[in-house]
Amino acid sequence: MRGGSWTAFIALGVLAWLAGCAPSTMSPMVMRLGPGQPDSAYFQAGLRGGPRLSAPFADGAEPSLFGGNERPFSTQQWSMAYDVALTEPLTERLSLHVGVQGEFFYPLPMPGYGVYAGLSTYFGNPRWGIAPAFVLRGASDLGIDSRGGPGTIVGAESSMALYLTPDPGVALGLVPFVGFHRVFSGEQSATASYYGAALAVQVPLDRLTRLEFSGGFGRAKTGGSDTWNAPIIGARWGR
Repeated sequence: MRGGSWTAFIALGVLAWLAGCAPSTMSPMVMRLGPGQPDSAYFQAGLRGGPRLSAPFADGAEPSLFGGNERPFSTQQWSMAYDVALTEPLTERLSLHVGVQGEFFYPLPMPGYGVYAGLSTYFGNPRWGIAPAFVLRGASDLGIDSRGGPGTIVGAESSMALYLTPDPGVALGLVPFVGFHRVFSGEQSATASYYGAALAVQVPLDRLTRLEFSGGFGRAKTGGSDTWNAPIIGARWGR
């Protein structure tokens, strides 16, 4: 493995040791906006927002903590999280994606964290095409009774990026996704679905680094809960 890849893996390990895994769901977990570089790894770090799929389990509290569509940005059911990801090319088209996420709690990511890993490929050319991805993910707040928790999540997500690169270093993409998770909270458990789409754009800072901005919305449902809207917001630095 190349030296840069080892450095990125070490960085992922350090964050995982400091943090762990968040009950927030940062989707789409993989947004591949083009072929990428087949001979070098790509490292990203930033903040992204998503729903807490365990939030409906707290609906029995008095007063009710789960607001559904009436409170889409409530920290009880939505959160920003640190997101650190590495894309490692395996072949000219196939890439491995690994990452860790930590719920945003200034200045450290705590008390919940997650890890994910998956594969992506692309069909098309460097200017336009599609890039499907499949990811497995696990997250937990370690049983701590925090906002939207306690919650532990295990599941999978599939996404399909439709990308366009109008200028060198600039990439645009529409990324629909759908995911299913098993959610555990105390003695309760249920299956959760989360689907939606995000628009993403990558712009160059210099020859090697980029900024990525993403936004959109998803629809989440856990067990017998009402379906609620979840905003998608994100910004990541990449090199």
